[in-house]
Amino acid sequence: MLLWSVMPAAWAHGRVVATPLVFLLAGLILLAYVVGYRGLGRQIRHTGGLYAQVSLGLGRAVALGTAALVFVAYLGIAAGFYGLLARIMETLVASVFDIDLSPTVALLIGLAVILGAVRLPLRVVVWIAIVVAVEQLVGVIWFDLVALNTPAGDSVSFDALDPGWLLSGSFAVGLVFAVTAFVGSEVSTSYSTELANPVRSVPKATVLSYVLTTLILVFSAWAVSVAVGPENAAAAPGNGESLVPALVAQFAGVGGQSLAIDLVLINLVIGLFVTGVVINNAASRQVAGLARDGVLPSVFAVKAPGGEPRVAATYVQPALAGLIAFVASFSETGVLAQWLIVAAGLAIVGSLTLASAATALWFLRSEAEEGGFFGWEGQVIAGLTAVVTTGGLFFYGVFQIREVAPGAPPMAVWLVPLLIAVVFGAGVTYALVLRGSKPDVYAAIGKGLTSRERPAPAPVVPPPVPPQQHWR
Repeated sequence: MLLWSVMPAAWAHGRVVATPLVFLLAGLILLAYVVGYRGLGRQIRHTGGLYAQVSLGLGRAVALGTAALVFVAYLGIAAGFYGLLARIMETLVASVFDIDLSPTVALLIGLAVILGAVRLPLRVVVWIAIVVAVEQLVGVIWFDLVALNTPAGDSVSFDALDPGWLLSGSFAVGLVFAVTAFVGSEVSTSYSTELANPVRSVPKATVLSYVLTTLILVFSAWAVSVAVGPENAAAAPGNGESLVPALVAQFAGVGGQSLAIDLVLINLVIGLFVTGVVINNAASRQVAGLARDGVLPSVFAVKAPGGEPRVAATYVQPALAGLIAFVASFSETGVLAQWLIVAAGLAIVGSLTLASAATALWFLRSEAEEGGFFGWEGQVIAGLTAVVTTGGLFFYGVFQIREVAPGAPPMAVWLVPLLIAVVFGAGVTYALVLRGSKPDVYAAIGKGLTSRERPAPAPVVPPPVPPQQHWR
């Protein structure tokens, strides 16, 4: 999915010849967030994700505002993915079965499959995701190696890796697309109550996710630049949607073009189905975490500590996101789905800014010495660095949305910042209302079980040694 959509979009909108380096810089920017996240993530045992992280450093009101923003952002991302799924299914069915399927019907079919799959046990979802990820990673490696083996002009170009080309286009626009490509890697704390050892697993999973995403984007973007020429890649027409399909058709040869494109479309459909289920898993756990704290009705909470969310929490996100995608499906183009994903991704980037600020403040105020390899000073510096970088990208992207998503409707210029402010403000206001009307619920916001509050394990007492008997 990164290879097919995000990477060509960064080329097409940023017009930066050194786009692979833009992805590398995005990975380094988010590495600062990860460093602080690893330290604070050890303290969290809550399914609320960023919501719980923000509550430790910035307080309950800001935490609930962040929770509202993240939930709505995941709705936008899911709705955009559902729209993308419908468009790809429409193309695939027309190619394989020669049947004209309307985007609305394709969307309803896709939603039906996702709604049926979201109740699968987490262990089943994990194994399905692993199999699909490995299979698609093999496909990406094949694509990259073939691209490097068929260079434009019969010579491998390294211009896309030359820092001198970073300012050849709109560097800021390309960087916004690059950073939003990492959305989803921040959800690992949502599973902390279901893990045997979250202190070890959550930080490692987060780091691995960011590193793997960075490697795929940097290497694949360079491979594309070699196959078509760096300046040609930066001049990709439209949204860059034809960049990768054209290369796949070229690699397959005249006789195998149709089959190769169909296989790629099938892979994309499978990937989007799994992505829909995974996004829903993360969102439903955040809803369950809010219900556990008393912010939402108990019908959304988990049945038992460490258990999976109830049916009601599972279907909230796909139902609302499906409704948004259904309304958007009546648009003749996929522009609305694209700018939904971009705007929602920016909201997540803004939430990362708040989480980074929370990390820095928590380590400044606490007496914790469990800051990991970098120490508490390193956690503070990393958090503040992430605040500056992600915060700058968030404000640039939100207030320059027409540059980031040129196909966005004119109202997006004021609608996106207004929507983000209203959603965040609604969460903060609700928290303040709870503080006055239900102080016990307000006190429980984001509480969870931190490492300081968890009961210490009972000391192990050795069994009594039987008295030694002496035999004559």
